[in-house]
Amino acid sequence: MAEAKKDNYTKLVIVTPYKTFYEGYAYIVTIPALDGELGIMAGHSPLVAAIRPGVLRILTEDGTKLLSCSEGYAEIGHRMVLVVCNSAEWPEEISITRIVKSYQDALKLLEEYKDFKTTKGTPITNDAINAIGRARARMHLIELAGSESQKNHLAQRKAELGL
Repeated sequence: MAEAKKDNYTKLVIVTPYKTFYEGYAYIVTIPALDGELGIMAGHSPLVAAIRPGVLRILTEDGTKLLSCSEGYAEIGHRMVLVVCNSAEWPEEISITRIVKSYQDALKLLEEYKDFKTTKGTPITNDAINAIGRARARMHLIELAGSESQKNHLAQRKAELGL
């Protein structure tokens, strides 16, 4: 990218515990913050934002890229966005079977603990709630940017589950 063009772009780095998932320049980055989607362009005021499981959008000179990210945080500077999250996936990396299984397992766990007042807010229920959020984020990504095969498989599984 030419140096003059870089002035309109923000450097984006997405890091998971296992690797640097993405590194490149973006015109706009939209992250799923706790209180709604946060759009970031070059020159944005510095801040740190908590991230919820959701779809992260990257607008580059080559088009829009969508990915699923889990809980984490974003550190935003004038020309840099650092996203640190537990997991990140492109649509083609997502297994519909795995999404549905993790969603069902989390619902089952919440159901098992629903009568225990003392477990509200415990690691068990928080993990289940986070797993549901991650599964929903992945489902949403497939609906937005998955292959036709993925979309059809997801629609079929959601219909079977009554979702």
